[in-house]
Amino acid sequence: MVRKIFPWSFVIISALGLFAVFASIDLEGPWNAVARGFGLAVFIGVGLLHSLRITVHPKPTAPMIGLLVALTPIHFVFFVIGRIAGHALFGLPAHGFLSQATAGGALAAVVYIAIMPLVRRIIMSIALQAHGSAVR
Repeated sequence: MVRKIFPWSFVIISALGLFAVFASIDLEGPWNAVARGFGLAVFIGVGLLHSLRITVHPKPTAPMIGLLVALTPIHFVFFVIGRIAGHALFGLPAHGFLSQATAGGALAAVVYIAIMPLVRRIIMSIALQAHGSAVR
């Protein structure tokens, strides 16, 4: 059951949604809201779709929820680091399609993908402690 949490296809599509949310911050006019809404819909929709497709629904525990909530500021920190690096290394402008937010969104998406194996292991450990070996 736990091995099916965060399959790679869903992680990559979620990362694209996360990228769209962060990269749309510097867009002007209605494109900001459209891109951010699309990104949020993809990010949340993939999670909901995956939860509907799995056959066994694990009972979430407080540490699992805490871990997922703690990931939000981590993504935002890497977004800010990517924004600063985009300006310092590449001289990207503050607004527009290819901007500092695009670099920050790309870094946040890459970090999201990179930390998923660790998140998967931590959730497996939490599930094993809470529910025993039946969750494997």
